[in-house]
Formats: sequence, C-alpha cells, structure tokens
Amino acid sequence: MRIELTLQDLTRVRLAPEADPLAELVSSLQILQRRDAGSALFNRWRHRVRLGLAESASVLLWLCRPYAPIPAFLVPDVDESGLEAGLAEIARTDPVCLKSALRDAPVNRELPAWAAGLPDGDTAGLPKLVQAMQDYFDLSLAPGWEPARAQVDADRGMRAQLLLHDGVDAALASLRPLVRWLSPVLEIGDGIVGSCGAGGAGLMISPTYFAVCPVLVPASGKAPVRLLYPSVRQAAPTTGYGRDVRRSPDTALADLLGPTRAATLAVLAVGCSTSELAARLGVTPSAASKHTTVLRRAGLITTERDRNAVLHSLTPLGSALLDA
Repeated sequence: MRIELTLQDLTRVRLAPEADPLAELVSSLQILQRRDAGSALFNRWRHRVRLGLAESASVLLWLCRPYAPIPAFLVPDVDESGLEAGLAEIARTDPVCLKSALRDAPVNRELPAWAAGLPDGDTAGLPKLVQAMQDYFDLSLAPGWEPARAQVDADRGMRAQLLLHDGVDAALASLRPLVRWLSPVLEIGDGIVGSCGAGGAGLMISPTYFAVCPVLVPASGKAPVRLLYPSVRQAAPTTGYGRDVRRSPDTALADLLGPTRAATLAVLAVGCSTSELAARLGVTPSAASKHTTVLRRAGLITTERDRNAVLHSLTPLGSALLDA
C-alpha cells in the first residue's frame, strides 16, 4: 500500500500521544487470525484468547481482517485518551460514516442479527458492538496492558527525539524496513495493493505492541491517516500475554551467542538503527555496531544505510533462531 503525502500532510505529521487501547485492540484481532511466521511469536497468547472468546467476537474478527485496512470508525481520533472515551465515540458513529467505513467489507451471512445491518449504516447495533469490544479487551489485552504500554512508550520516546532533533523526514525514515519513505510517498509492506492520499488531514504514526507488520487506518473526515507499526521493544520481562513478543532471550540462546548479542537479536526482531539499538541495550553506539557486525557475518541480520542512519533487521535464519 502507498500513502501519498502532500506538503500540507507533511506539516501535520504527528506522533500518537500514548499507547492507544483501540489501536492495540484492532491490531490484535488481525494477529489472532494470522498464521504467518511473524505472528507465530504470539501463539501462546493466541491460544489463551481463543479459548475464552465470546460469540460476539465473530463480529470483531470480521471487521478486523488480516491484510485489510482497519475500518476508520473503530479507531476514532478523540481528544480524551483511554478505552472508555474511544468506545463512547464509536457508539456515536453516524450512519454515513459507518456505511462508508464498511463499504468494502465482505458479505457475511453468519453475522448475528444485531450486526447484520452495520454495512448498511444501521447504527442500532453499535451498543452491542461496543460491549463486544469491551469484553474482548478485558479478555485479551487487560492482563498485560501496563507493561505493554510501557514498551510502546519507550518507542514513542525514541521517535519523539527524532522528530524534535531531525524532523519529519528522519522520523519517517526510521520506520524502515517495514515502511519505506521515498518523499512524498510512504510504501507500506502490509500485503495490500493500492494507494491512498491523506487528503491534507495529515498522518498519525502510532507505535503498536500488537503488530507484526504495519496496519493502516484510512483518513476519516478531519481525522488523519493512522499508521500503526510494530514498536521497537527492549528485551524486557514478560508483559503478561504469555510468551512476550520481545522477551528476554532464553538461557540457551544466551549461551550460544552471549547475553548481549542474544538481547541484540531480540531487539532487532522489528528492525532499528544502530543508535536505537544502543539505547535499547544501554550500550554505546560503538559497542552496538560491533555486535551487529558479528551477527551480520553470521547471517542472522541484514544491514542497509538510509541517509545518515544504518538500519538493521533479522534474516529468516535470525528469526528462526530467535523463535527456537
């Protein structure tokens, strides 16, 4: 998918103010349905959640399909933060916005009666939809929300420094390798073919814990395009979701690579620059560079230069070793 940004859009690029529970909710619903190698890191969480899903979750899974844009009304742009405020805004969605957001939704004859009219703009089912989202959040995200939010905040801090010191261009370039910035176009490796514009509303970049690839939320009204991307995480204690996506490397991996290089491999699971890696590991950029050199020679990571940044990401061999 390509997002074309005008000059007006670029003046309105901003960073999400905090971890967004609705962004995490919709992204996790996509991960719940994926079966690719990247999402395998969520297998334990996925197994636990599937055992407890309510019948109403079938509607949420239909709305948030893998490899499809998220309906904009599910991630509203609200002044007040938090799940309660976001759900209240969803409940107020008007019929025109609802119908527009679901115009490309596939026909599903098995939807419960309260959800069958949603694609036609029937808002009568919105209260039950909001309740379904609340129930799903309580089951799937609430148990590990605070540690996960802390990891998203760490990514936000890093991107905020880039925006402050180096500007929009550097912040967008830092999203590689999953997002490629070739001004004035963002190319997103989300498996969706096509392009869209932000229409002058701008772009909100949102680090997201429950993401293994970028997720696009189209612009709606004055709300900007939302780009949900996998947050760079520290090798940290478990978040409470079962096996953490960026958990501390286990003893066997640390014995094989050494504890710091094992941690380096874990941090690079979603790709980052040398300076970002150094910050996550708490080492100097020079030390981080030495570790990436060893891992690159072993065929576990790849490295490419983008302007003044050196960006690293895992090879298939590196991913397999981390998942072992």
